[in-house]
Amino acid sequence: MAEGWDKTTKGQITKEYFPIVADSLNMKINLTHNFTTMVTRQGKIRSYLHRIKILETTTCSCGTKDQRVDHLLNKCELLNKERDILISTILRTDFWPISKKTLIRKHFKILLNLLMRSLLINLTKCQIHHVKQIKQTS
Repeated sequence: MAEGWDKTTKGQITKEYFPIVADSLNMKINLTHNFTTMVTRQGKIRSYLHRIKILETTTCSCGTKDQRVDHLLNKCELLNKERDILISTILRTDFWPISKKTLIRKHFKILLNLLMRSLLINLTKCQIHHVKQIKQTS
């Protein structure tokens, strides 16, 4: 299994978080929608929803950039508070910016808080947008 993981060109995004299969198998991770969205970039983020033609645009709810996982983790203005908490926690033992592998291994719980907030913001904005579209077509 690990041999195939090393050789395949698929899963490059996930490999940023889990470069070695055995390491990921030994971790006790509660797989949630938020977590799998982050490590696969498929889920309730605007870039993915646009790619599968559910949304017309990839623009983040903050209005500044395309909403991708890296934008949510590093730049989205709506997540400044959560990101500041994440960064200050990381700076106690590591450096920022931090590798995604280390982020998952050492700071998983605080990272999940940021993800929960980011996906809640996104979901709410998508629902508002969807309701507006329905009203416009009625």
